[in-house]
This record gives sequence, C-alpha cells and structure tokens, in this order.
Amino acid sequence: MTVAGVVALVWLVAWRSPPFYDAPPASLPAPILSMAQYDLVAGTHARPYVVRIETATGGLVLFGAGHTRDPADPQLAMLRREWDTFRPTVALVEGRLGFILPYVMDPVEEYGEMGAAAAMARASDVRLYSWEPRREWEIGRMLDSFPPRRVAVFYVLRPYFSQLRFGRPADPEDFVEEYRRKRTAYPGLEGTLPSMEAIDSLWSEDFPGLPDWRETSDEHGLPGYLADLSARSNALRDEHLAAVLLDLVGRGECVFAVSGSSHAVKLDGALHAALEERSRS
Repeated sequence: MTVAGVVALVWLVAWRSPPFYDAPPASLPAPILSMAQYDLVAGTHARPYVVRIETATGGLVLFGAGHTRDPADPQLAMLRREWDTFRPTVALVEGRLGFILPYVMDPVEEYGEMGAAAAMARASDVRLYSWEPRREWEIGRMLDSFPPRRVAVFYVLRPYFSQLRFGRPADPEDFVEEYRRKRTAYPGLEGTLPSMEAIDSLWSEDFPGLPDWRETSDEHGLPGYLADLSARSNALRDEHLAAVLLDLVGRGECVFAVSGSSHAVKLDGALHAALEERSRS
C-alpha cells in the first residue's frame, strides 16, 4: 500500500512532456533564412536573440537562447524578465522535455532554458506546448531527400551529439541504445541500424579519419552528410515553428516561445513580414 501510494503521488506531481501543437502550413511573404545564410551572421548576433512583435489582439516573444544548463546563467534572469513583462497566454518550448519530479530534479539542470520556461508556464498556469513537428512527419520529409540509413544515424545519434556539449555520458553506448531502438522503429527506418555494431560500422565506413561518434559534438556543426541532414531538419523545424507561431497569434494569443538562438535569427524577418502583411489586410 505504501509503495502504491508513493507511485500514485509521483504520478500526480511529476511533469511530463508537453503536447505537440499541430498547425497548417504558413504562407510567408518573406523567406526564412537558410542555414548557409545564418552561418554568415552566426558570430555577430546577440545571445539571447529576442524577437518581439505586437499585434492588435496579441503578439509574440521568440526568445532565442544560447543553450545552457547552468541555473545561474544570466540568460535565465532575462528570460524571466521577458516573461513577466509580456504575460503570455501560451508558451512553446523546443524539444520534448520529459519526466521531471519537482522538488527533487532541477528543470534547468535537466532541460536547460526549456526547463526554466516550462517551470514558469506551470507557475503561471499558462498552456505549454512543444513547438517541434511530430517526428514521424519530419522523418517522412527527410526520407524524401536522403537514404534511410543516413536519416537513421542522424536521428539516433543527434541526442548524443547535443548532450556532449554538456558532458560525455558515462556509458555512450547505453545512452544511444534507447534512441536506436525507438527511432529505427519509425516508418521507413525499420531495420536500418539493427545494433550498436551497425552504427560503429557505418561510422567507420562513412567518416574515415574523423573522430569517433563518441567524441563528436554538434556545437560547431556535424561532419560530412550529417551537416546536410541537420540543415534540412532545421529548415523543416523552422517552417513548422513559424506556422505554429502565426496560427496562435492569429487566434489572438500572446505567445512566448523559447528556442535556440539560430531559430530566432532565421525567423525574425519572415515573422515580421507575415504579421505586417496581416495587419494591412
């Protein structure tokens, strides 16, 4: 009975992944910057990069952060000031987040600035969504342009490449194995990477002379064809984020979205143009 009670209590208070927000594709009068265009300004823009747009009935703040898991990072104080000033009705975060047990786990240490935004949304009783597209949709679009094994290794190893910015997992193979099992089950990726040995074999064949995948971070870009996959994935995600923001603002919401700084820079001009066009129509 005691164990059952503890489990029930954990289930009631634990934070779980926010739902996706599905939005129709958006017609944009100005293009979103490509990754190649962004690379030309990547070292010059502010971090965080904040896009603020007011409309007659709502508006948006897109807070483009430099990724952090440091609860003392000054960006988080700015994030909270922006939140308090804007007073949103809807919040959006990058990624899926995941299980958090409040009072035991620090949301910033677990999920960075996205965890901080989720905490503010919960404290303010504001609806929270992930702005990411559904992965099965994204993978389907990626398979239109790339071979299945390349798509598979990108999605299986991407979480590891990102994690390496903050420290190498104690057991890289164990970290990746969960993603290998889940992500090669998506339609079109079945059987592409049947084992960890298959990942090692692919890496040695496709990236000879480069550091092992266990030593590869995405902080300064990915090697070879993984850079092309990353650019296409980011473009799909940018298009979806724009569609979500414009749909919610069109419904009169005050939308507070948190992303990596590159997404905010790439979307800035396109969002301003789209909402300015709406205001004139």
